[in-house]
Amino acid sequence: MRAKQLSQPAFLHDLELLARFDLTNLASGIKLRQDSAPELRDAAQRLYAKGVITAADGGYLTPFGVSLLEYLDHLLNALTDEVAA
Repeated sequence: MRAKQLSQPAFLHDLELLARFDLTNLASGIKLRQDSAPELRDAAQRLYAKGVITAADGGYLTPFGVSLLEYLDHLLNALTDEVAA
């Protein structure tokens, strides 16, 4: 099941959007404009429906979203050679 999810474009777009939030400054949200990529706008709607972010066009991370971003940050740090900012 997990391997199948990793090949789904929508899942990857959800992760991409989540990764755009800044763990070091949770007071700064994001706002997707009308000219943003449609797949990112769709990702925002999915994350909002799941309670990860506060608005369908971005907003802020919910406590659940902060937790998910922390896990994503750990995963990316463990599996890549890049150092987190």
